[in-house]
Amino acid sequence: MVDVFISYSRDNKARVAQIAQAVSAAGYAVWWDAELPPHRSYGDVITEKIGSAKAAIVVWSHQSAQSEWVRAEADVARNQKKLVQTAIDDVMPPLPFNQIQFAELADWNGEPDHRGWRKVLMSLEELCGREAAPAVAPRPVPTPAPSGDLHVAPAERKSSTALTLAWLLVGLAVIAIALLAWKLTQSPPASAPPAETVSAPAEERASGTSSATDSTPVEAFTLAAVIDDPDGFTNIRAGGSTKAEIVGKVLDGEKFLTYQQSGQWWRVRKADGTTGYMFRKYIRLIEGGVAPKPASGGPMPTGVGGSGVVIPDSSERLLTAEELGNYSALELRIARNEIFARKGLRFKDPALQAHFSQFGWYRPTTDAVALSSTEKANVALLKSAEDAAQ
Repeated sequence: MVDVFISYSRDNKARVAQIAQAVSAAGYAVWWDAELPPHRSYGDVITEKIGSAKAAIVVWSHQSAQSEWVRAEADVARNQKKLVQTAIDDVMPPLPFNQIQFAELADWNGEPDHRGWRKVLMSLEELCGREAAPAVAPRPVPTPAPSGDLHVAPAERKSSTALTLAWLLVGLAVIAIALLAWKLTQSPPASAPPAETVSAPAEERASGTSSATDSTPVEAFTLAAVIDDPDGFTNIRAGGSTKAEIVGKVLDGEKFLTYQQSGQWWRVRKADGTTGYMFRKYIRLIEGGVAPKPASGGPMPTGVGGSGVVIPDSSERLLTAEELGNYSALELRIARNEIFARKGLRFKDPALQAHFSQFGWYRPTTDAVALSSTEKANVALLKSAEDAAQ
């Protein structure tokens, strides 16, 4: 099964080959029309491959921006919510794709830590449902045998090894018999010693947790914070190490909670309950421990990553009154109505219609929508918080 489909202009085939190779090296199955079956039409194969792929990378260039085929493929990928945009020269994606974020790869030459390439891998991790494979370390070159052993025949080497092993087993047996004899001469203790009390590891004590279930203190996440990472996102890991599993991500501008800790890794918690460790240098505490409220008036909020979405997962989980406390009345209004916008509602309010229409994900198709029980509960809670914030 194809993981990643790549759309591009044939004028850029050599450059795209580098991208395809890097995606494949990251552990994903790639298809980029290098070979088309001679008995099938181009359009049928492309439509099938995009539909079966989990992600579709569109490589924008001056040539591909003018290609009707690339635009059509990008539109199919966008409608299926699997579009990952890249640019390999100084070009903006054409309308309407310029409303969606893209990764700049003009100066990328295969470096795994390149900012644009990291964005591509982050998108692939989310769309494909698994983390990219780490770079494979070069295999160690075996050390050749000393020249003096070259004359020994295989049978002689095998015999020598067996003899050494036999003597080793004899020696171990002698030691075991001696220890058993010594133990039998000792008098048994009057009573069994008390069980040893094992304290929690130093790492657990530092983070405020304990291996004992009945004595685990509750972590007090009292400090509001945002990330300060030039890459636009920071990983949350299961442990205090870059080798620990990634359990979540925090995007630029997204608020989360933490508390004063020692060491380079701090425990953090997102609004959705994701808890883990983040490198201290990327954490910027908000003054006073509370995120300042934006003004209720002024321009419409641009949302997470410029998407126009204030709370991306408000249709999937129940929100809490606590996490809504730092939003302005205007942000809460947009967050409430974006639940309807996801379902294609045509708004009667011109301001709302104009706001959502500027984003490519909004497709107005109906005048009435049906909400799930989770969405209904969130709409009611957002309306209550909105009224309180005014």
